[in-house]
Amino acid sequence: MTRRDFLSASALAAGAFMTDGCVTASAKCRPQVAAQLYSIWKIFWKEPEKCLAALKAGGFDGVEFAGYENHTAKEIRKLLSDAGLKAAGTHVNGDIDLVGDGLKRSLDFCAEAGIESITTPHAKRDSADAYRRFGHDMGLAAEAAAPYGIKVGVHTTYHHFTTVYDGGLTAWDVIYSDASKLLQQQIDTANALHTGTDVVALLKKYRNRHHSIHLKENVPTVSGIFGERPTDGGPIIPWDDVFDYMSTEPGCKWYIIEAEGKPDSLEPCIANCRFVMKELERCRL
Repeated sequence: MTRRDFLSASALAAGAFMTDGCVTASAKCRPQVAAQLYSIWKIFWKEPEKCLAALKAGGFDGVEFAGYENHTAKEIRKLLSDAGLKAAGTHVNGDIDLVGDGLKRSLDFCAEAGIESITTPHAKRDSADAYRRFGHDMGLAAEAAAPYGIKVGVHTTYHHFTTVYDGGLTAWDVIYSDASKLLQQQIDTANALHTGTDVVALLKKYRNRHHSIHLKENVPTVSGIFGERPTDGGPIIPWDDVFDYMSTEPGCKWYIIEAEGKPDSLEPCIANCRFVMKELERCRL
């Protein structure tokens, strides 16, 4: 019996599953698929209704924001409602928007807009103590967000893995060493692998802290489609292993596709959505 067969049989024996997220650790994760809107930043806010309609038609369930172009929370909610999409999350500057008065403003905005999670990619520090304090502060934000039903997390960047302190702890490990267990990690498959990090081992290390994962190739490909041979001959993300493991993550709700190579085109995002949907079918119980 293969590992996949074993997992499938175990989940079937344990009970049912949902198509909208996960229900128990014994059931395979059935995440939804969202587009990180930074992927199409050159065109999105010029015609947001048109872009959202195209993403919906292309198979997406939702989007993750990277700014709102001065739109109100009410306007954001209406844009998504009209398109039949959900707000998987948003990226903000944690140093401003997840501390002090900024935290309350962010939580109120996201609650009104219907945004499920808030993630910060802004997390570069100059010492281990500073990274530890940052993780502690973001953990407090996660605790404050819990009554809203909103998740708070940190998005990986290169320096989180290339910065190593005494004992071999990476900056990423230091961030989570003194953080609330509610603080999520949003792994970017590209920048993790590009630094030589074992993506699956990293996911396993912080189990049950993945409301979402960023799916992105680590190097340029001919058309920006997942699974293609990189133009520079570099390694390809071990997609089979990533999807196999994430299918067992009980808290995983969103696969977020980021395709930054052509920010003036919807094509890479939609093609990658189809790739992910095929993977979900392949892993169907």
